[in-house]
Amino acid sequence: MWLRGAGPFEDRASRLARPPWPSRNRWGNPLPFASRQGAITWLRALDLALAALSLVVAAAVSTAFSPETANAAHLHLDPGSLGLLLGVLAATLIIFPFFGVYTETALYDRRLAVKQVVKSVTGVVMALLLGAAALRPPLATPVFLAAFWLMAASGCVASRLALRRLLFMGEAQGLLRRRVLVAGTGERAQEIAREMLAHPEQGRRFMGFVADGWEIAPMGSQPEAARLVCRFDDLADYLREQVVDEVVICLPLEELSRLGTGLVTACEEQGVTATVVARLFALKNPGSRPASHGGEVVSTLSSSLADERERILKRFLDVSVSLAALVALSPLLAVVWALVRLTSPGPAIFAQERVGLGKRRFMFYKFRTMVENAPDLQEELEAQNEMDGALFKIKNDPRVTPLGRLLRRTSIDELPQLVNVLRGDMSLVGPRPLPLRDVERIEKTWPRRRFGVKPGITCLWQISGRNATSFERMMELDIEYVDTWSVALDLKILLRTIPVVCSMRGAY
Repeated sequence: MWLRGAGPFEDRASRLARPPWPSRNRWGNPLPFASRQGAITWLRALDLALAALSLVVAAAVSTAFSPETANAAHLHLDPGSLGLLLGVLAATLIIFPFFGVYTETALYDRRLAVKQVVKSVTGVVMALLLGAAALRPPLATPVFLAAFWLMAASGCVASRLALRRLLFMGEAQGLLRRRVLVAGTGERAQEIAREMLAHPEQGRRFMGFVADGWEIAPMGSQPEAARLVCRFDDLADYLREQVVDEVVICLPLEELSRLGTGLVTACEEQGVTATVVARLFALKNPGSRPASHGGEVVSTLSSSLADERERILKRFLDVSVSLAALVALSPLLAVVWALVRLTSPGPAIFAQERVGLGKRRFMFYKFRTMVENAPDLQEELEAQNEMDGALFKIKNDPRVTPLGRLLRRTSIDELPQLVNVLRGDMSLVGPRPLPLRDVERIEKTWPRRRFGVKPGITCLWQISGRNATSFERMMELDIEYVDTWSVALDLKILLRTIPVVCSMRGAY
């Protein structure tokens, strides 16, 4: 039975009175991970890199202390050295998880982390000793083994302490904090909300409850714990207007069977993660089980890039390629910057607010290709718009400068977006970021799933006709990318973008 009147609903006018799409901080998210599990994945990669580095340093130290074994101590690109490197990496992959170094407890407990790292590195050295006893390589000297142990142990401990500090800073500043709604107002739903309010360091910000009323009276003294933001039927509208990263659905079985499909569909349509709390029986001691919320077994449904390891790999590709491209193309960027300033009045860089991941706004950069007051003139040109749907494009736009037309044809005007990629606002590959005007004119619901991933410099429709593609087809290709994303697909799109840009077809 629902209790009415226990807490007022936020009306639509109140929701619209505050900015729905908060801008990101000035530098975006500088951290290379978006969660604690992401930090642990980075630790796995760091441990492998440190193991390889320790092997090289240990060989150099062995050479310095034992000149008579200098030839043996040097690592060369020969089968023996490669075998030793692969053996160390394999031992690290197998032994480190065995000692529990990749758990959240070890990440936050310094003493436990040091103890487990020492045990793990010692285990790797023992594996090297067993291999040395069987193969008797000249490199396996006591000095080499001691140097390897010291370098690997100190490096792995230092990396954990540094990552632990970054996690605390990121969670304290809200960089890793997800905005969460709880659907349901039962006892367990309220427990989950109170847990988020009591432990903001866990990276979740409780936004309020979604329900038609209170299943039981609100518990707790915090005003935030008694906040109803919308009814079940209004969830889609609320998600459309506000920034929400996750909806935790915690309902009784009969309510879940009646409302669950609609709630999950509303989340899917808006690119928001839906987490269903699957507590089928009220057990007092359910035991230890994998969970994301308060020790409960949950089923997470997301239309975005769900696997943290894949996101990290994608981010590594973004950072490495954008940084290398900015360095390599810096002379061209400087020349274009100077030409834009010399050929028309106004700044060389055009900055505009665009809508990105989770409908968050960010500042989008490109070389200015139009007259300085182009945004003010757009309203007068709306009747000449040649694109269908929400987009605005004119093939012979009178606002474009002569130099700007060349920059657009060659796509050189897009190069400053490499800075957006480096900052984390965009990716190399993803749906193109839309201006606020275009987002507000999207009439259908299903294209909004594109906001479940980062926008990109290039995308599927950029290699499938560019501006000659209809708006609806563009959105279909964006959703296809969201549903079929992989690193291989990103690489394929990047490679196919090169000849498309060189051909200059469909660009204006």
